[in-house]
Amino acid sequence: MKNITFCIKTNDALCFFLFHIVLLFEIHLWRRLDERKWIQDLAMNHKRIRQRSEDLHAKLNEKFIGTFKGQEVERKVQITGNTDIPVTIYTPIDAKKDKMVIFFHGGGHVINSRKTHQTIVNIIADATKSIWISVEYRLGPEYKFPIWLDDACEVTQHILANKTSYGGEENTKVGVAGDSGGGMTAASVCRTIKNLDFQVLICGHFEMANSSASRQEFNKPQFVITIDVLNWFYANAFHNKDDEKSPRLDFLHNQVSSTIPPCLFIVAELDPLLDDSYQYQEVLNKAGVKTKLVLIKGAIHPFFALPGIFTKSCQQVVDALECHRHYFVLLCRLVLSSFSNIIKISLPFCYKWIRD
Repeated sequence: MKNITFCIKTNDALCFFLFHIVLLFEIHLWRRLDERKWIQDLAMNHKRIRQRSEDLHAKLNEKFIGTFKGQEVERKVQITGNTDIPVTIYTPIDAKKDKMVIFFHGGGHVINSRKTHQTIVNIIADATKSIWISVEYRLGPEYKFPIWLDDACEVTQHILANKTSYGGEENTKVGVAGDSGGGMTAASVCRTIKNLDFQVLICGHFEMANSSASRQEFNKPQFVITIDVLNWFYANAFHNKDDEKSPRLDFLHNQVSSTIPPCLFIVAELDPLLDDSYQYQEVLNKAGVKTKLVLIKGAIHPFFALPGIFTKSCQQVVDALECHRHYFVLLCRLVLSSFSNIIKISLPFCYKWIRD
């Protein structure tokens, strides 16, 4: 059994693991309900678990609340069908206008929100002096595939066409980023929308078969994302198996254009989705797309949205990124700047990154 490396207070650790025990129990229960009979209760349960997730992230990241040095503005992007998609624009003080990042939060396209990921987005935006735009795309089961992906594509297209109204300039480089299911969304957006400049995929989800070695090795509750949990997400994010096999989400088998923007993969060592990133990186490399992968030792899948928990060896994070800087200049400089500034102000932030 591999060890999970934490540097957190006992109460925070207990809170974190109790939440996920409850999550696993509720998912186990819901999968056995007659959906036709319990449809109203099911919808209520999803809202309840989303609220619990927001509360948990706020509690565990509370040391960072109020630390963002910049402007936070909420806007609504109108897409097809006169639907408004809320976005939050984080513009740091003295923001550079050379880069703008469109961010899609993780949560299996079923849970989480801009609020659960606000802390980490704030930290990176503030430290890099880059504009980050966090998207509140719609979620299943109320809005199943392809709705959440269409939301992401339309919002991205709108921002690309209106950079200056989001604080950028005409020559501002625009990329996408996302973690977990948000990484899947970001990757698909890059295969659909032209003129994006980079992508950052964090613990991304790129295959549905659940047959990889990492899926089997880490299929245990202590690693949070078990196969049962993944199947529950699939059932709520997709209508059927045909949706799961959509060419828009078939990252490992569909032909890839060499015009896809360069990609930085960030992966957690103790993650059932670990192999997804290695496999997708191989696909992109074969297509001639520039990639780099950073492995975070001792981290589990949901680390990215919980900077208030993982506090070990932040300086080694900077060192590891510096090793990659010459190989992946554009993206690694952006991330390195984030963590260098965090070190300077002594923010207890995250985990140990090493060379891949």
